[in-house]
Amino acid sequence: MDSNAFVEALSEKLERKPDDIKILIDGFSSLLKEKCGDLTTVAIPGFGEFVPVKADERVEYDAESGKRMLLPPKVNLTFEPSSILKSKVFAKGGSDE
Repeated sequence: MDSNAFVEALSEKLERKPDDIKILIDGFSSLLKEKCGDLTTVAIPGFGEFVPVKADERVEYDAESGKRMLLPPKVNLTFEPSSILKSKVFAKGGSDE
């Protein structure tokens, strides 16, 4: 499922315009970027947690050119689903409640 199909499916499910859904998704992603950039975990009850993990700067060797490069630190974002979400996803014949 690509992003356009996701927006369409979500707009039908929520009975809202696709443009409204795109605004909500953009707002959510900018919030994640802001908070997780500050290394703050974002928790959504019943859904899960977005946990930022900082990777330190490192020196990497390029075998082709023989040069060493200093790579800057970066923040990787991991998602840990809640037990409620796991049970709904893996339940057979689960409901949408």
